Amino acid sequence: MDIVACTDKNYIMPTGVMMYSVCCNNTDVDIVFHIITDCDEAEEKEKLIKTIKPFKNKSVVFYDGGKLDTSGFPLTDSNCAITISTYYRLFVAKLLPATLNKVIYLDVDIIVRQSLLPLWNVNLGDNSIAAVPDWNIECSDFSKRLGYSKEKGYFNAGVLLINLEYWRNHNVLNDFVEYIKLHADSMTYADQDVLNYIFREKKMILPIKYNLQSGLLWKKTECHFEAEVYDKKIQDAILDCTIVHFSAGKPWWTSCKHPFRSSFLKYYNQTLWKNEPLRETRPLKLRIIKFFSTKLRKLKLIPELPPYGEEFISGLEPLD
Repeated sequence: MDIVACTDKNYIMPTGVMMYSVCCNNTDVDIVFHIITDCDEAEEKEKLIKTIKPFKNKSVVFYDGGKLDTSGFPLTDSNCAITISTYYRLFVAKLLPATLNKVIYLDVDIIVRQSLLPLWNVNLGDNSIAAVPDWNIECSDFSKRLGYSKEKGYFNAGVLLINLEYWRNHNVLNDFVEYIKLHADSMTYADQDVLNYIFREKKMILPIKYNLQSGLLWKKTECHFEAEVYDKKIQDAILDCTIVHFSAGKPWWTSCKHPFRSSFLKYYNQTLWKNEPLRETRPLKLRIIKFFSTKLRKLKLIPELPPYGEEFISGLEPLD
C-alpha cells in the first residue's frame, strides 16, 4: 500500500501522529509513506522515520516540495488555514515512481482508526479519483464559483484514492496549472477547487466513514439534510469510522472540543511528541490573518464561519 501526504515544518507532529495511527491499524500491511515537504530539517524528517520504526514492513520516502513550481498559486481561503504545501498533491503523478498505479492521499489533520485495505482495494475503473462529498455541499456556492452543474457534486480532498495511471495518461498536471492561471482570483479552497473542476466528470464517491469531516458533526449542519437521512448517515459513519478528518478545530489545539479529540490523543501519547505540550502550531503569518479576519467578522465586513467547538452534536462518543 502506498500513502502520500503533504506537509511543512509547522505540521511535522500531526503528520507523525497520522502515520502512527495508520501503522497501528494496518500492522500486517506493507506500507510506503510518500511525504512531500519543503521542510529540509534532517531532525524533523528523522522523527517521522522513527515514528514508524517499531512497525514491520513500513517505510518512508521524502520528496522535495520546495523545488515544485507553485508560483502564482493563491493561498486565500475562508478560514485562513491554507499553506503552499496543500498544492503539492497536484504533483503526485510527477513525483512518485512511475511503477505506482494508485495511491491513497491523506491530509495530515487526520487519524486512521481501522484498516485501510478496503479503501485501497476499491476498483477505480476509469475514474481519476475517489473521494467523500464535502460536508458543506448542500449550502455551498461551488456550482456558481466553478461553473458546472450542482448535480455533479463537490468532494472534500482530505482523503483521496488517486488513479495515478489516469493522471499520467491524461497529463492532468497541465490541466491543474492552466486552471489556476485562469481562475486564481475566484478560487476559494485552493487545489480542492481545482481537483473538483478538472475531475467533475471522472470521480467516484466513497462512504462518509472514509472522511468523517468536522462539519458533519456540527449541530448547524443538520438543518441542511432530511433528519432521518442525516442521522443514519452520520451515526453509521461514527460507529464504523475508518478515518476522522479534523477539518476544523485541530486536536492539537488546547482549545479543541472535537468529540474525536480523545482518538487523536490516544495516538499522540504513543509518539515521540507525547511529552511536548499541545499548543497552537499555525505559522505566525496565519495567526495574524486569523486575528484580523475575526475582527472583520465582528464588524460584519466579511461572512461568518459556521460555528464549531461547543456546537458539536452532543452524545458523540468515539469507540476507541
